[in-house]
Amino acid sequence: MISQFPRTTLIPLQSPKYWAKEKDRYIRQLLISDIQELTQRPLVVYFAQLDQTINHTDPDDLSEILSDITVRYADIIIQTPGGNVDAAEKLVGILKHKLDSWRIIVPSWAKSAGTVIALSAQEIIMGVNSELGPIDPQWIANGISIPCDILGNDPTQPFHIREMAKMFVQRNKALAKDLLETGMMQDQEESYIEEALAKISSASGYNSHGAVIDYEEAKSIGLSVNYLDYNDELWKKIWLLYCLYDYDTKAKGIGRVIEGVKLSIARPK
Repeated sequence: MISQFPRTTLIPLQSPKYWAKEKDRYIRQLLISDIQELTQRPLVVYFAQLDQTINHTDPDDLSEILSDITVRYADIIIQTPGGNVDAAEKLVGILKHKLDSWRIIVPSWAKSAGTVIALSAQEIIMGVNSELGPIDPQWIANGISIPCDILGNDPTQPFHIREMAKMFVQRNKALAKDLLETGMMQDQEESYIEEALAKISSASGYNSHGAVIDYEEAKSIGLSVNYLDYNDELWKKIWLLYCLYDYDTKAKGIGRVIEGVKLSIARPK
């Protein structure tokens, strides 16, 4: 990629009209190549707009992009508001099948189910703009988001609603516990893991599903996090790449992009 226009005076290998149509992608992939050269690790980007939640098309797309990686480790940039926890679990399963280890990089936000995915990594890389979020499951009714652990203990609710809410809470916590026990907290005592889970998987932990878990808070919980300073060369490139995705997706009405240095899949809103 680094030998192709616009990095040199060479004419692109693609047809001119096709290159012009895909120029935003090619420029992003040049920057992915730059970041890979700096880290000596393959890089895959999962970028979704704020109103685009994780769904069951994502694992297949991620699997296809990862098929281009020939080593058993990678960095994954994640930008997501969260979404379907079953789809998130399948995404993690794809990572486990394709890779032995991975780092999750969060330029801006990886909330809810995005945080669940981040918990599967050996390390989470964060910067000044980065935020994770609580992973307490929510019950959506009439456009209102209600914490399931509150709903599950509300005697005014029908029995089946309370039982389903309790099941969602138990399922989410069990998944997060398994990811931590087999990943970044595998060397910690169970009580240490339970303490972390009690805060991030409960509605009372932060009193808001949208609460900000920044680097300092993530570190205090006990997560394996690495902070990149705003002036760090790697962070500057990561942030520039994030800005390209943010602008390109909004300008072209793209809902989400999963992309590597060569392969790319974009989904409309």
